[in-house]
Amino acid sequence: MPYPLRAVRGAFVLLLLVVAVGGWSARAASAAPMVKGLQDTRLTMSDDPADRQLFWTKAKRAKVGRVRVLVSWDGVARAIDPTVAAKVRRAAEEAQAAGAKLVVGIYAAINRKRATPRKINATLISRFSDFTASMGTAFHSVRLGGYLTWNEPNFRSMWPQNQPRTWVKMSNAAYRSFKRTDPGVKVLVGEPAPNARTSNAVDPGRFFRSALCLNSRWHSLNGSKSCRTRLLGDGFAIHTHDFFQGPTTRRPSSDAWTMGNLTTTLQQIRAMARAGRITKKASRNVHITEFAYRTAGSARTPDKTAARWLRLAWNFAKRERISSFTWYQLQDPGPSEEWRSGMLTRSGKELRTWKTFRSLR
Repeated sequence: MPYPLRAVRGAFVLLLLVVAVGGWSARAASAAPMVKGLQDTRLTMSDDPADRQLFWTKAKRAKVGRVRVLVSWDGVARAIDPTVAAKVRRAAEEAQAAGAKLVVGIYAAINRKRATPRKINATLISRFSDFTASMGTAFHSVRLGGYLTWNEPNFRSMWPQNQPRTWVKMSNAAYRSFKRTDPGVKVLVGEPAPNARTSNAVDPGRFFRSALCLNSRWHSLNGSKSCRTRLLGDGFAIHTHDFFQGPTTRRPSSDAWTMGNLTTTLQQIRAMARAGRITKKASRNVHITEFAYRTAGSARTPDKTAARWLRLAWNFAKRERISSFTWYQLQDPGPSEEWRSGMLTRSGKELRTWKTFRSLR
């Protein structure tokens, strides 16, 4: 016998609800939780067991899942120093014991203190390709969480700003070397300084448009071969610290990639993918590899304010589906160092930022 119309309508509505809830559940299940990260190269690479124990005990207590370290490249070496490589392997093993994965980046101030910008040539790129290949060879036996190709390319000491397109070649050389020597590990690219706070840097949006030959609307300028360069990467890394305003306060220029501009930053990264400059998958896998508030100097943020802003920043990043969020520096290195953003004082006292960081989930 035919079913009543009301029953049919009710069943149809129920079916729609089941489909909608099922789809939402699948999307929620597929969205991995944001991973908490921490960096303090001074402690993790230290030869003093007490330094390393301090770091790994705190990292485990805070449920840190990623630890970032940087190795230095002087623009000359074709292979990583064996002593440094051994320290990185030790850090990777200690990270694994603490329930975390090590991510290895490169600090290369190749343009520092140069009155004339350094000319990037084929020899320099070849050296860097060999250097990064030696890293992959040295670390393929340990379980790394990822590699980073270049730190803050929009900062003048790190890269001559009159050669942005050549930086793409340099980053791609590292990507290919890592994939050849340690093929199972993800490689993240980008890692710009968040904004042009001084004349020593340009805003990231401006830098990447120049590097990838895009106009102000993130469209290709022309069809020449040099303007079809693709930046190779499995994900994109950014630095978002802003010492002078809260993490949800936007800066006027969307080319500044500070925490307050995170929404427009992600829009610009996705625009790179639409222009064919990075893959869509990479544009959806964005990591904050440096975030912090200074504890001393003219850019100091009071501890109470920094703790409150840290929680706001974490929650904002989670809403924007950032893959990982790394705080820069566990312990202040001491007054001789210009950069201090520790969550512990030099004597080991816990600041409010540490208590907040430990509680973040």
